[in-house]
This record gives sequence, C-alpha cells and structure tokens, in this order.
Amino acid sequence: INAEYGVFKTMEWKESFLIFLKVLKVVSPVSGVGMISTMFLFLAVVYYLFLVPYQWRTYWLSFFILNILIAHWILINTLYNYILSIIIHPGKSKGTGPSKCRTCRTNRPERSHHCRQCGFCVLMMDHHCMWINNCIGYYNYGYFMRACAYVLIGAVYGTVALWPELVAYADGESAMFNIPDLPNICFAAWCLSFAVTIGFTILNLWYLSLITSGMTSIEYKQLRAWNGVVSPYNRGWKVNLAYAYGVKGGRWKRLLWPCYYIPYDYWTEVNLENIETE
Repeated sequence: INAEYGVFKTMEWKESFLIFLKVLKVVSPVSGVGMISTMFLFLAVVYYLFLVPYQWRTYWLSFFILNILIAHWILINTLYNYILSIIIHPGKSKGTGPSKCRTCRTNRPERSHHCRQCGFCVLMMDHHCMWINNCIGYYNYGYFMRACAYVLIGAVYGTVALWPELVAYADGESAMFNIPDLPNICFAAWCLSFAVTIGFTILNLWYLSLITSGMTSIEYKQLRAWNGVVSPYNRGWKVNLAYAYGVKGGRWKRLLWPCYYIPYDYWTEVNLENIETE
C-alpha cells in the first residue's frame, strides 16, 4: 500500500471487508430500515475511504471542493427526509368522518384506509412502506417523496463519480490505493448506485404520475385512472405537486435544503368539479 497513506498500512482490507459483509448479513434481515442503513453505510465507506482520496489526487482543488459540497448536500437532504419519514406519524383517524372502517368499526375521514401492520386507519394512506417501517400518510407523505427524489439524485451522483475510477482500473492506472480487492469493492458500489438509479427513476416517475392525477397508490387501484376515471381529489398537476412536496406560494427553492413539510387540507377535500353528476 502506498506509504503516503500510512494510516491504512496495518489494516487487512480483505479480512475487514469480509467482517463488514458479515455485519450486513446480521443487520439487514432485521427490517427494511436495516437494509437501507447498511447500504448507506457501505456507500459511505467507499466514498470517504476511497473516492474522496481519488478525487483529491485527481481533480483540481476547486472541482474537488465542489464535489464535496454536492455530495454532502445530497447526503444531508436525503438523511433529513428519510429519517423524518420514519419518525413522523402518518396521521391517525379520530373516529369521525363520512365513511366507516369495517375493521375498526369507527368512522373515518375521506382518503383514510386501515393499515393491518399499524393497526389503525391512516389519514390519506398511500401504502405501508417496509423500507421505513411506517405508513406513508397525511403528515409524512412529503418527506417520503423528497427522500425518494434525493436518493435518486445521490444514486446518479454515485454512478457518475465512481465511473472514472472504474475506467482507471480497467486501464491498469488507478490513482487510489494499491489494494487487491479494491476494484471489486468499487465495482460493487457502482453496481449498487446504478441499480438504485434505475429503480428510483421508475419509482419517482410512478409517483409523479399518481401525484399529477391527484391519487394515492390505493386510490389508483380503486379508481383505475388509466381507464378514464378522474380522481375527485385532482386539482391540476401544478397544485397537486405543490401539495405533495409541501410547497407554499410557489417557493420550490425551499426543497433545496432541509425544510419542514406542511400538509394541506385540500389533500383530503373533494374537488367538486371532478364529481360526475347525472
């Protein structure tokens, strides 16, 4: 190993990486949150121990600083929205409303549905997400959508940032540590980033189609919007997007940094213009 990085001389990287994989094997099955956390941890290890030194030795100082700022901007926003989507309660019905739950045997507001995992009726329920071990509902919907967007941005960044190092390895001219197993580690991180990019591109496009149509995942199944049925909660794609991401007064720039999600009452109110009458 290069003497310039003497701090790494005494480490047996192959054994350390195998131990790390064993830890992932133990933690991951605990829950979807554990799996997401381990993937974050793996990518963080690759980024801070391998990619940052590579960029430091390869890029101009200004470009290196720019990459560091972009990476941490993505990281902070992703963690902020992901953690809040976990800890923020989605909203529980107080037993009042026009419809009645067959399981709870109590009344509930419009757009509420019973969650078997949570054991109560969730306000404006979209689905129960195993990746956050929580329901996506009225109070945390915006955090979930923001987290999905920033995960996609981070995955694209990781895919692009790791590519030059993979090319350098293929040409036998790596600028990073002379570690035998490092190409496999970086290639695994690149494959993970690329897979997340594909998966979250599809996920974000799917949710954008739902939001612009004024529907949740459950309502999509019920209304069958693609057969011409219009959601009674649809107020136009611009207004729907503003409600979904918690933007007030067209202040979309607030989504560029961690900010509080403001749910709107219109999310749960019927748009009378979309109600069919005889």
